[in-house]
Amino acid sequence: MLRELLQMSQVKFAEKIKISQGALSQIESGKSQISLDTLRNLSTELNVNCNWVVHGTGDIFHGEERVKQQETPSQKVFVDVKIGDFPGIPLVGEEAHAGYIESHEDPEYIKTLRVYQIPGFENGSYRLFEIEGESMIPTIYPGEIVICEYAEDKESVENGTLCVLVTKEGIVAKRVYYYENDKKLLILKSDNSKFKTYSLESKKTLELWKIRGKITSVFIESGLVDAKRMEKLENDLEMLKREVRKLSDNKKE
Repeated sequence: MLRELLQMSQVKFAEKIKISQGALSQIESGKSQISLDTLRNLSTELNVNCNWVVHGTGDIFHGEERVKQQETPSQKVFVDVKIGDFPGIPLVGEEAHAGYIESHEDPEYIKTLRVYQIPGFENGSYRLFEIEGESMIPTIYPGEIVICEYAEDKESVENGTLCVLVTKEGIVAKRVYYYENDKKLLILKSDNSKFKTYSLESKKTLELWKIRGKITSVFIESGLVDAKRMEKLENDLEMLKREVRKLSDNKKE
């Protein structure tokens, strides 16, 4: 878990805590236990809290508690955007992703986004995000627009919930899970099996939005594909019937 969090290979992680890659592999697979020397190296080389490693208590890294005490918790303030006299939902299109990451807390920037009304989503804190990439196929396709509700309390999100996460690195749609004993770490899973599952510290998430619906035209394309498949199946069936008739006629002769 630590190695995934720090995004290190086994080779690099083992080198950092001064053991062999083979020894690390044995520890990760549960075939051997961590030594006191290795525990010390985790603490001195990677700033890891040993109480967390041994007992599962406290923060993962030294100094997190002090940082948290200095932070002043603040509630997300949403800009009241309207279409005429009615509430609207700002759209963060694919071309606006970079700008949104930079200015997601700037009310003046939010007012520059296009605003839409969606039936059933009149009251609440919502955003529309255009999805890029293929990591959530077949649930969400590139170019589809998802309707999202803001998650004020990230830890209240149930495992497996479809979410849009805004981080400094980008805006992604994923299924969100938590490690059982540590809700400071998110596990982000794609519905497309070609994409790997990875971990992200919860505090690195600028915003977390729960996906409540989507706007799509993909079903039209899927319908056309299904129609072509059906047409091919019917043609193959007709050809098979003709072949059976020929065989039957030959037997009679």
